[in-house]
Parts: sequence; C-alpha cells; structure tokens
Amino acid sequence: MGPNGSGKTTLLSALATELNSKGSVEVLGRSTDGDLQEIRRRMAFAGDRPVHLEELSGIENAQLFADLYGLEREHAKSVLDNLFARFGLSKVKNFPVSSYSHGMKKKLQLVEGFVHSPELMILDEPTLGLDPVSLEAFIDFIVQVKEGCVVMATNDPLVATKVATSVVFLMDGSVVAKGSPEELLDQLDEEVRVEIWTSGPEQKITSLESGGIVARVFPDKIVANMPADVAPLPELMKTILRAGFEISRVEIARPDLSDVFLLLTGRSLTEESVAARDQLT
Repeated sequence: MGPNGSGKTTLLSALATELNSKGSVEVLGRSTDGDLQEIRRRMAFAGDRPVHLEELSGIENAQLFADLYGLEREHAKSVLDNLFARFGLSKVKNFPVSSYSHGMKKKLQLVEGFVHSPELMILDEPTLGLDPVSLEAFIDFIVQVKEGCVVMATNDPLVATKVATSVVFLMDGSVVAKGSPEELLDQLDEEVRVEIWTSGPEQKITSLESGGIVARVFPDKIVANMPADVAPLPELMKTILRAGFEISRVEIARPDLSDVFLLLTGRSLTEESVAARDQLT
C-alpha cells in the first residue's frame, strides 16, 4: 500500500522479472539473474492495465494462457469453467473481448492468471473497476487460496484488511511500516474516525485544525481521527461551521489502514508521492 509513485508497481515488476534491477531479487527461492523461464512458469502477473487479444472471445483468450502453461485441454476446460463462473463471466465467455467493459477485462485477467494454479500470483490493483458483487467474489476467492502466495498492490483498506496476512506501507520507494492488518490497526486502537458530511461553497482548503485535531477536507466530507470519547467533536463542528460549511450528518467508525498510513507518514494514500510529483515537474 502506498500513494501513486511510492514504488508499488516498480516492486511488483521486479518480482515479476519484468524489470532489470540494480539489486538482487529472489523469487520462489531462485535469483532473477538465473533461469527466468523456470520462475515464470511457476508464477503469474496481472498488471493494472489488462491486455487481451480483443478480436478473440474471453474463453479463447483464457485457453491461450492454459495452452502456454501446458495444461491438458480437458483439465483446462474444467478449471476455466469454474473460474469463469467464480468471476461472473460464464454468460459472456464466448463474446469477443472487444465487447467487454473494463471491469470484465479485469476479471478475465484474473481468470488467465489463476488458470495454472501458480505458486506466486502478483496482482497490481486487481480490484479497480470491479463492481461490488465481483469485488466480494474476488475477496472470497483470494481468502480461499490455500496453496501458493498472492502479492498484491492495493490502496483499498477493505480489501487489504480482509485478504492480507501481511501489509507493507511504501513511501517514495522505501518501506515505512509492515505487519498484519491487526498489528497495524492496533496503533489506532484508542481512536475512532469521524466523518462529517458537508455541503456549501467550494473550498480550497485541504485541512482544518481544532483543539489539536487536524481534519482532512474532501469535496463532500471532512474526516478526522480523535479519541474514542469524541470529546473534541463539538469544537471541531464549530470550526467547520465558522469556515462556511454546512453539516448534513456525522458518522463515527473504527479507523482503517488508510488512517494508520496517515498517522505514520503524515500523508494520504490518495496523494501522489514526492517522487511522482518530481516526475511531473
């Protein structure tokens, strides 16, 4: 997990043997300076932008991957039927991929990746573009993966909390924290997240401070972490009203991994990292 430019895709590309690294990388017990074909046979990589042969059908694209990995046709058919059903693509598997939505192409990419039951599956933002039903199917599928390992880049706190056994926070190419979701969330055990939904004139400010509490300002709400007794809330609401906002409702919830990242780095997962901004300038 980390903002754009933090190094997530670069790290995954190095693990997937698609990037020449100045350092040393070991994947599945083998150095990437050695036999890449053997490593690649035992793994799969699904990037953040799905790429398919658009004129072929979904099942033809998936069968191509099964063939490349050496699966027998009868076995491949059984595996693919199950995967297409799992990700809700059975009714469109014979349609050309050119007719698929982005979300459908993402799901087809997952089908292709898991067809040979890889020992290592590398996923870059796999849930972007998935509808809620498909998202739940993906979470259920990943949780049930008993053999092998899944390495995933995601900034979705819900997905990370539900599927991860270990989470790594990246910022500007460096690891800033790692641990299980529970271990990371324990750092905010005595806090709650308060979401104050607002409306009013467009504001250019990105934060508000009240009584030592720094609240983040979004287009439709203001979010702050505070002690579980929410004692600073009344004063914060007065500050929000004085700033010209109108308050429609207030919600209180347990913090998620995005709040932990903010606590540890002072930065939001939705921001661009310093490295990303430097590239733009």
